[in-house]
Amino acid sequence: MSTLSQSTLRHAGSRRTGSDTRTLVLDPASRLTAERLERFVRAADERCELSGAARRAMERSCAALAGARARGEQIYGLTTGFGPHVKYAACASTERQGAGLIAHLGAGFGRAADDDVALATMVLRARTLARGMSGISVDVAETLVALINARVTPLIPEIGSVGASGDLTPLSFLARLMMGEGPARRAGETMPAMRALELSGCAPLTLGGRDALALVNGTSFMSAYAALALVRAKRLIERCELVTGWIYRVLGCRAEALDPRLHRARGHAGQARSADVIRSEAGSNGPWEDVTRPLQEVYSLRCAPQVLGACRDQIEYAGTLIEREINGVNDNPVVWCGETETDEAVLHGGNFQGQQLAFAADALNAALVQAAVLAERQLDVLVNPELNGGAPLLLAWEPGATSGLAGAQLTATALVAEMRHHGGPVATSSIPTNGRNQDVVSMGTLAARAALAQTDRLAGVLAATCIGADQLTFLRSRGRAPGRVAPRPSWAPAFEAFEADRPLHDDLMRIAGALVAPDDQVTGAW
Repeated sequence: MSTLSQSTLRHAGSRRTGSDTRTLVLDPASRLTAERLERFVRAADERCELSGAARRAMERSCAALAGARARGEQIYGLTTGFGPHVKYAACASTERQGAGLIAHLGAGFGRAADDDVALATMVLRARTLARGMSGISVDVAETLVALINARVTPLIPEIGSVGASGDLTPLSFLARLMMGEGPARRAGETMPAMRALELSGCAPLTLGGRDALALVNGTSFMSAYAALALVRAKRLIERCELVTGWIYRVLGCRAEALDPRLHRARGHAGQARSADVIRSEAGSNGPWEDVTRPLQEVYSLRCAPQVLGACRDQIEYAGTLIEREINGVNDNPVVWCGETETDEAVLHGGNFQGQQLAFAADALNAALVQAAVLAERQLDVLVNPELNGGAPLLLAWEPGATSGLAGAQLTATALVAEMRHHGGPVATSSIPTNGRNQDVVSMGTLAARAALAQTDRLAGVLAATCIGADQLTFLRSRGRAPGRVAPRPSWAPAFEAFEADRPLHDDLMRIAGALVAPDDQVTGAW
């Protein structure tokens, strides 16, 4: 996350009460949603565990893998080298083979991923392993689950994956943690991995070639970014709709643009849903329409259901791909165990290639950028006397002597510029690498990282727009602007409007944190 601190988000979104402990059961047949994943990583009192069926499936895959090796079959990473070295024989020692794999992948660059992302990565890796098609030892998977429950995470450099053979470099830092190597995080403190293992009651592992490969050969790092971006994108689009409804009420915008018949006539489900949310918020305190307003508002208001509805549809599409990925098997090779022992196979392929996630993350990114464009234009409506019903320019208490929201609008504009800069497609930016073994790559990790960072920026634009609605209402309540005083929504983060200019940075950060975080008052109806 690029702008808002994790502590800010946890504080802003904390509505949890009581000490009930919930358990995330990892089972071959269970389904994990992005919302459930986010809830788990945000709550220290939640635990996860492997089901009995998951353990049995892993034991069977280990046995099938051993049987294939005993029959003399070639098995990638066990009888062969890694990547372009597949044409060479593996090291005679499976422990040395595993250690060498983890060692050479321990590269990477840049700042460490946030703890929430690292923990989500671990959960998603455990989720894939629990499908029982990875050939990993049960005790290795159990150690991973124990570290998850202890909230011990590796420090994973953000840069180093091209999203092709999964997230090899990022996931190697998870494997290193389990081996007692490298730095770790526990309870907000950075410490050596061995110390973190000791405090968690875990012993360092010696990873054989297959166990090591099963930990790193998958899409869990990019999936963590994508899943967290998805749930935050859903939340923010609904916030955009609610803010739009608030502005409709404040300005007295004409209601016809929200008529359900209008949206039913076009047939887009997302558009109809957006119109419903906007109309419900606009009318939450009774009739709001001012018939002296122009028959047709500017597009940022009149066409908000069309724009935000399209964002909804885009996010729904992305969510389908992302949740399919986090519940699938993204390993290589895949150990297939059918109904009978005769239906067993070690299948070599490319399930770790992240193209679906790359496309999904690009779709999220595009929706987030366009929502920010809309929100920034709505802010411009609020601060413009020609559109806001005659309130002072930039909502200043005394134009000239004070400047009102000039700085806040500049910040919103700068955020939109940042979002546009980072909003280009990533999924088609393949660069061959790995000795030309990975000659077409997805860049899914880069795409997913970009999408998650965009949620912070959109939250900042929305925060400025909320401040605009509050400040306009305040000026009307003090007789400094014409128009009725519309009630503010109960879900809106608190803001103290002002007469004398003051720095708004802290307000913007606090409100943005509240808007992007979960809130029991906003249902998130998707």
